Amino acid sequence: MTFLSPYWLLAASAILVPIAIHLWNRRQGKTVKVGSLRWLEPSASRRWSSIRLSDVWLLVLRCFILILLAVALAKPVWEGSPTAQPAQKAVFISPELLHSSTLRDIKPTVDNLLQRGYTLHRYTPAFEAIPVEQWQAMSSEPTDSVVTNGNHWGLLPALAQRYDQVQDSVWLFTSDQQRHFTGTPAPLQENIRWVPVALEQSVNWAQAAYILPTDSLLLITGRSDRNGTTYQKQHFSRSGQSNTFYTKQARFTLNDSSIVAQWGNRPTQQVNIRKEPLLLGIVHDEAQQPEVRYLRAAVQAISGYTGIPIQFRQLTADAHPDTTAGWLFWLSSEEVPAIWLEQVQKKGTRLWLQSTTEPVATNAMLTSTGPENIKIRQFSTAGIDQATASTVWQTTTGEPLLTVQRLGLGKVYHFRSGFGPAWSQLGQSAQLPELLLPLLLPHQVANQFDARALDESQLKPAVVHPTSKQDKQERQQYSLIPWLGLLTFLLFLAERIITTKRKTA
Repeated sequence: MTFLSPYWLLAASAILVPIAIHLWNRRQGKTVKVGSLRWLEPSASRRWSSIRLSDVWLLVLRCFILILLAVALAKPVWEGSPTAQPAQKAVFISPELLHSSTLRDIKPTVDNLLQRGYTLHRYTPAFEAIPVEQWQAMSSEPTDSVVTNGNHWGLLPALAQRYDQVQDSVWLFTSDQQRHFTGTPAPLQENIRWVPVALEQSVNWAQAAYILPTDSLLLITGRSDRNGTTYQKQHFSRSGQSNTFYTKQARFTLNDSSIVAQWGNRPTQQVNIRKEPLLLGIVHDEAQQPEVRYLRAAVQAISGYTGIPIQFRQLTADAHPDTTAGWLFWLSSEEVPAIWLEQVQKKGTRLWLQSTTEPVATNAMLTSTGPENIKIRQFSTAGIDQATASTVWQTTTGEPLLTVQRLGLGKVYHFRSGFGPAWSQLGQSAQLPELLLPLLLPHQVANQFDARALDESQLKPAVVHPTSKQDKQERQQYSLIPWLGLLTFLLFLAERIITTKRKTA
């Protein structure tokens, strides 16, 4: 039992009042003076020295009534224990595993769990149940197909909320491909057992296309598998009669302003054709001059490899931005002018912001596109709005390194480190051009083609204890005031009856 207003218990001190009244009004016998006693002088009263309690039970009854009133004013409640929820047992499988031949590898484990009373679900936002008959049919003859959507980290909070009791048991089977993991990993509850499964699928796509001065078509294609992401360039002559070009694995169809690519029986992809050089405007402080050199070297490597002309234009902070530039790099401690943000918003320009705030030391590694480990030594302390920003580059610990936010038709990129040796090993890494290429020559859904494998220690987030529903629920409370009020009323009636009988006796 607890009290919602315990300070009212001080009112119980009112029992001193009936005790005082009881002692003061003690009934005295009538004195009759007879004979010669009436001539004697009365002696001093010994009333206070001869006090004795009378009608003790009546006094106790009156005190108990006052105590009950004080307890009632303190609002006593009785807390009942919530009913324990039965344990839930479930198996979740991600869509890319359900549509791959790798399903045969996990089938024995899943079948064993189903026999032990587990239910089967898709690892999607709706957590749809999979009937046993459907599971047996799809696991007996699995088919390979590319599934590009889904964010496995993003679904963890909803899964944890659904199975938040200690006695719950969840098995989660997903692939380890990076395209299914974006943002910062959410904590993983102890009652969720995550089993990453290796997928050997490779993904091909058309990244960019460009019309060369020789009137030929330059096509940049990408290929991603477990080991990394690579890019290739292919030249096609536009002087032939047919607009369809073939390679060993793909077919390309040239339209007026785009090219449609198809690998085997997979869905077609479309990429726009650029006809003008890519212009990059840049503003930087004197202290950022080393950063500019690393950036220029990486961009020149991209231009030399692809054959696409890319030009840098030096701008000043107080000048108008170049309206023909597809990218604006702001490496300055000053605030970005409103006219620059307006161009990003209305023209679709991309803006790169590299903060010059005081850095903090770190010991992290970049989630890279190849086998080389790239160290990140310092982070900028500039804050990031996680609600609106998406992570483009991140460390193996899930720390965002490069984020992007939409601004009207354009995008704003926030780079939290640097290219120089004091900041990171990015400027000295051969992977920097590969990291910048999909940004400078973007594909609308390029992040869906990243089939690189995440390390298991990097894939799984920190483990936390489940929060039981019984702990989160408010314990049900029952008010005792009505019962105390009824008892007080009955005792008051009893007190009145006893008092009336004493007066008439």
